[in-house]
Amino acid sequence: MLILGGVLWAAFGGRLGGSKVPVEVTGAPRLKVDQQKVDLGNIKLGQTVEVNFQLSNVGDQPLRFTEAPFIEVAEGC
Repeated sequence: MLILGGVLWAAFGGRLGGSKVPVEVTGAPRLKVDQQKVDLGNIKLGQTVEVNFQLSNVGDQPLRFTEAPFIEVAEGC
């Protein structure tokens, strides 16, 4: 299970804590993820795994969600 609440707010809610990323888009927000895919190999049923993603708003406007974000797990890829 991934806990994203505070991370998402920090990444998109106005660049907290002085953590600045270079602006790549002007006039709009833009989500950038440091990795598009993660291959964890074969995971046994009941085994817990953890993956970390660096999410950044590289636009010059605040990024807001109209719906709750979710993680999609693709099986067999």
